[in-house]
Amino acid sequence: MIYLCAFGLSLLAVLALTPAVRSLATRLRFLDHPNRSKVHLKPTPLMGGIAVALASLASAAAALALIQCPYSARIVGFMSGGLMVVVLGLADDANGMRPAVKLTGQTVAAAVMLLSGGVEGLPVPMVIGFPVALLWMVGLMNAFNFLDNMDGITTGLAAIASFGIFSLALGNGHMVTAIAAIAVAGGALGFLRYNFWPASIFLGDAGSLFLGYVVGGLSLRAVAGAEAGSTSLLLPVLMLGYPIFDAFLVTASRVLDGRDVATGGKDHSSHRLARLGMSPRQTASTIYLISASLTGAAIYLSFLSSGGPSLVAVATIAAVVGMAFLGLRLVRVPVPEKALAVLRKMRFESAVVEPDDEDLLILTLPPRERSSELEKPAEAPEKPKETVEVR
Repeated sequence: MIYLCAFGLSLLAVLALTPAVRSLATRLRFLDHPNRSKVHLKPTPLMGGIAVALASLASAAAALALIQCPYSARIVGFMSGGLMVVVLGLADDANGMRPAVKLTGQTVAAAVMLLSGGVEGLPVPMVIGFPVALLWMVGLMNAFNFLDNMDGITTGLAAIASFGIFSLALGNGHMVTAIAAIAVAGGALGFLRYNFWPASIFLGDAGSLFLGYVVGGLSLRAVAGAEAGSTSLLLPVLMLGYPIFDAFLVTASRVLDGRDVATGGKDHSSHRLARLGMSPRQTASTIYLISASLTGAAIYLSFLSSGGPSLVAVATIAAVVGMAFLGLRLVRVPVPEKALAVLRKMRFESAVVEPDDEDLLILTLPPRERSSELEKPAEAPEKPKETVEVR
């Protein structure tokens, strides 16, 4: 009953808060304006993350109060870190932020949660557990931030992951974690009412970072003290396989193309799926289906009493192989950034090239011929010869 209360409160709260936040963002001109690296066509209010964070945290706090749960350092640290990333994201949305500063803020927020007891019960020594957990949380914050590039994708994935974390927490007897996870699920689902295509409000960095933070932190708490031991740590990896996959795909493709990893672009897995002919709704639904399948597999494996650890390892390897094949297919889909990288490699750095989003310009020249033709200085036109007649 308490779980239904936390879920319902969060769902209703975000449904009520979001229109007010949207109006406030519009009045303050706190908008996300279209550009060549984004897919929306008109200025759209940001600040949606405020509604999701307030609804989720307040509902979880109310549910804990109903069962008279004392506020431990772990709970206070978790909520404090969550509010920190919301403020960090708002600052980035408002004025922009250097990647190093943003990464430092994410690290501090994650450390606050982990040092408050977030790594207790993990089946690894503290000297290993803390840096791995810190990397896990910071990585997921950026992965969810990366995925916030098309209507509803980050919000939907957070809802699916939160339901999975809720199931894991229940199975391992973590009531507080289960309450927090189901509250986040309610907040994410409620916000999806306004964020699914065509979205009337965006999460912004405040929302995407918050969702990455809570999913990363709660997934660690959900498997703390699990009977499967260290193998249980693979369950969150399996469950959150899609955000991890997208972050790896984007990072690897940008590094190979010689582009800045922190610079936005239309080279995410969602953009590539859309270029295969999918509509925004179909793209989001396809990603939901993949994530729900991975989450369902993780939940099923978590309740197996015999052969669990070995099956978890096998399932994780199978998921990695499957996502690798998907990545190999998507990496061949042409994107604008890839066209620009090709042109730069062909020594057209001095030209201003802006290929259309739908019609990419790809030039192909033999390497030797290209080098000789591009580097050969232009010859002056030959002057006409004069004929002199001598008598």
